Amino acid sequence: MNAGSWNEVTDFISPKNAKKLILYDTTLRDGAQTHGLKFSLDDKLSISGKLSDFGFDYIEAGWPSSNPRDKKYFENVKGMGLKAKSAVFGMTSPSPGKDKKIDDLLKTEADVITVFGKSWDLHVKDVLRMSPDKNLRMVSDTIEYLKSHDFRVFFDAEHFFDGYKANPDYALKVLDAAKSAEALVLCDTNGGSMPWEIEKISCAVSKAVSSEIGVHMHNDTGMAVMNTLSAMRNSAFHVQGTMNGLGERCGNMDWCEFLPLTGIKLGMKLDIDMKKLFSLSRYIVRMTGFSLAKNKPFIGANAFSHKGGVHIDAMLKNSRAYEHMNPDDVGNSRLFSLSEQSGRSGIVDAAGRHGYSLGKNDPLIIEMMEVMNRGEVTTDAELFLMLSEKINRKKDAFSLVSYETAVSSKGVAKTEVKVSVGNDTFHEIAEGVGPVHSLDVALRKALSKKFSVDNLKLTNYRVRIINQDKATAAIVEVFIEFRAGDKSWSTSGASDDIIKASRDALIKGYNYYLLKNGG
Repeated sequence: MNAGSWNEVTDFISPKNAKKLILYDTTLRDGAQTHGLKFSLDDKLSISGKLSDFGFDYIEAGWPSSNPRDKKYFENVKGMGLKAKSAVFGMTSPSPGKDKKIDDLLKTEADVITVFGKSWDLHVKDVLRMSPDKNLRMVSDTIEYLKSHDFRVFFDAEHFFDGYKANPDYALKVLDAAKSAEALVLCDTNGGSMPWEIEKISCAVSKAVSSEIGVHMHNDTGMAVMNTLSAMRNSAFHVQGTMNGLGERCGNMDWCEFLPLTGIKLGMKLDIDMKKLFSLSRYIVRMTGFSLAKNKPFIGANAFSHKGGVHIDAMLKNSRAYEHMNPDDVGNSRLFSLSEQSGRSGIVDAAGRHGYSLGKNDPLIIEMMEVMNRGEVTTDAELFLMLSEKINRKKDAFSLVSYETAVSSKGVAKTEVKVSVGNDTFHEIAEGVGPVHSLDVALRKALSKKFSVDNLKLTNYRVRIINQDKATAAIVEVFIEFRAGDKSWSTSGASDDIIKASRDALIKGYNYYLLKNGG
């Protein structure tokens, strides 16, 4: 394919003169259906502020008839002065004028009411157990009733793509019944459609209706983003999704993949601050407790990481060598992993990031290569500690003089530590749910006598067996990840005693934090 024809393809997906994409976020409603996730009222209000500041056009935050907490949300959000418009969610009703659930939607005074209705005859017959004609009247009557109260209305055609595949005439009749809605949103509710099916069906819809077309995709086959792009090829410019792909089963269309694809790769103009995508995603992680895969495109911790020596050497010469885009464009950052594979170039670059200018042939670089090859230094934080010791002659911020741990038959652990900080020695005792936890708590208590460590969080603890043939006598390698504010780092320890390995990783992690912050 030549350059000209490629431009035609990208222009077809993202026409320069196309209507502006309408970004409709449903993290707080559909995303809240994630198994194990529960938002408090304060959570929803706080997240709404972040989503609005980022640039979403609409925030769909709840279904008041199914959750009394959502009624309070709409009472409170009106006074926040958000730039984004509020959307409330509900379903069609056979008697909208007499239905309390419909009345609950009106009382929210939301900017938009989004109602969903059945567009698959299977659901009409087997779930609603009503006639196809009655369902059509229900869709039409509900939308007209809401509009008669001067509300803007969007219609979610639930299971539309499955419904069209089963009975295209009826699926289109449902859209015709909903034609007075401001937007007709085609939903792949089961998330099982393929991109070519989406493109074919959305093309048929674009020819059959004059209303604004939207799409709402689920990710049960991993195709939600691709399916959304396929629908966009047929004028579906109202797009619904969730942050980090939250949602029922396998989740919804993920903004963290869709927005970089459209805004950066396809060059569409979006009224969002793309550079805040990484931080917004991490904020949602903290608010939900649902972590991201490190190899997640664009915003994963490893999305722009490089480990091989050949890769790192090339990247230092030209960043385009092994990256498809600049990580800064989504607020992420480049990471060169330290290992026996990273070579001298990786160590030189890491040293430079810590303020040490060294050449590839510097004796210290060669020494550090040997240390890394022996597995004694495996993380960036450990490299910093070694550089501080070798170049600046810095001593550790503290040292663990002694410790003793005992575990009761009920599993409660108690650790006694003696910590030295300069000329001071601190003695502390702490309990924990296990020996590593009690050691960590005791260390924190001792260090808090001299330093501020409240901001320091342990975010991950991982154990790897080195020599499995030794069974329970095997050497284990412990990795601990830390976070303070927006900074994160990791340290390791190795021993045939898991407590000693954890001790070493903890001590290095705390020392890194204290030395970096002037301790």
